Amino acid sequence: MSIQRVRPGGYVELIALAKARVVPVTGRVLIPYQAEWGAANKAIDMADTSERLKESGLQVDELELASETGATVVGYRVTSGLEKVASVSVTDSYMIEARYPGLRGNDFEYMIRASLVDATKKEIIVRDIKGIYDTETFTVSDKASAEEALKKSNMVRFKSTGVVAWADVAYTALTGAVSGSATITASDWSRIFNRVDGLTFDVFYLPSTEAAVQAAAKQWLLDRRMKARRLAQLVVAGLPLDDTDIDKHNARSRAMNARFIVNNSIAGTHINGKTYNSVQWAAWLAGLMAGTPANKSFTGAKVPMTQAAIDWSHSEVIKGLAEGTLMATRDGYDYIIESAVNTLTTMGAGEREDFGKIRVSMTIDQVLNDIYSTAKKWKAKLDNDKDGRGMFIAAVLEYLAIRRSQKAIDEGYTFTEDPNNVSDFDYAYFKLFAKPLDAIEAFYITWEVA
Repeated sequence: MSIQRVRPGGYVELIALAKARVVPVTGRVLIPYQAEWGAANKAIDMADTSERLKESGLQVDELELASETGATVVGYRVTSGLEKVASVSVTDSYMIEARYPGLRGNDFEYMIRASLVDATKKEIIVRDIKGIYDTETFTVSDKASAEEALKKSNMVRFKSTGVVAWADVAYTALTGAVSGSATITASDWSRIFNRVDGLTFDVFYLPSTEAAVQAAAKQWLLDRRMKARRLAQLVVAGLPLDDTDIDKHNARSRAMNARFIVNNSIAGTHINGKTYNSVQWAAWLAGLMAGTPANKSFTGAKVPMTQAAIDWSHSEVIKGLAEGTLMATRDGYDYIIESAVNTLTTMGAGEREDFGKIRVSMTIDQVLNDIYSTAKKWKAKLDNDKDGRGMFIAAVLEYLAIRRSQKAIDEGYTFTEDPNNVSDFDYAYFKLFAKPLDAIEAFYITWEVA
């Protein structure tokens, strides 16, 4: 049998990625959170309100804040491993248990009765005593069909455990749930970083204020960028008690000092009436970054806040921006992002001043992520010869043309074979030249496809 080659795939995929980059929901923000409901220690995509309702009951503020600007929220519920599922068991007949472990399962009740419309069938009614989920009614003919039907329930699952016939049951509460919430330690964060390392996301929200954990997150993302070529931004914040202290915010910015890390100082009362500290507002900022297309600036973006924890003075604003702290300032009756800066203030090798802008940094990451991911997926389906490399170059140039039309990058971009390295066998070398529209200079990237 001959080897099958799928030549058009890389081209089609790159064009689709390019066109999708102007749609906010293509941005993905990863939100670790703690709650008494949700899949334990597992990443779940929540693209809209209905999916967040199903997975979190809309009860996790960080998930709701991150979703406000249209990004796809990737929720990751962190638990201690001690969590248990609430349930009710009828010996040798059936078991009904909560869909997820955690104390929330104790809020559910179920009833079994003869169907009101078909006497040959049963009705299983499931209700939430807190009223967050709507009452669900399932009409079933037997335990096997009940097991299948209740897979659609937001609250419970049904399992047949024996041949004993089931009887009608008045509302009965599920019991036995155990919480999985506990303090997240540094070792827990190491486990979390390892578990989510292979996921696809544009921005990672870090709810920890510990300096050691923030440093570990920085190193993890740096390794991920350098070794796995998975580029993402990180949003951090500080202790709630320090939210009105610009020097504490700036000290954190200096410690981070990377173009892929944003230090949030926004804190105050949201338009929904709740007051959030800078750690919680960091989730909103992470969602804004992921949900904003590359052709739009973050500077001047309106913050949905009615009253800040502090209205910074002019000197404090100047000091904060100079250190790379992202700040919200009053503009009449509104609050806006004063300047969309990341924490890069001391430039290292290959870095420039314009890399300190969130939009520039994220545009670079988007372009490289799209090309890297496509090259990785299609490397075995294009021959490493002049024709194969030429097809990939043509696809990337078309991709860059679309990004230019979107005003993400400027004119004059190039993508060619690297003249300093010979492509042969399993390796192909390319050179990219592009300039984000908001940048001072272009960026040059050389990499290999192996």
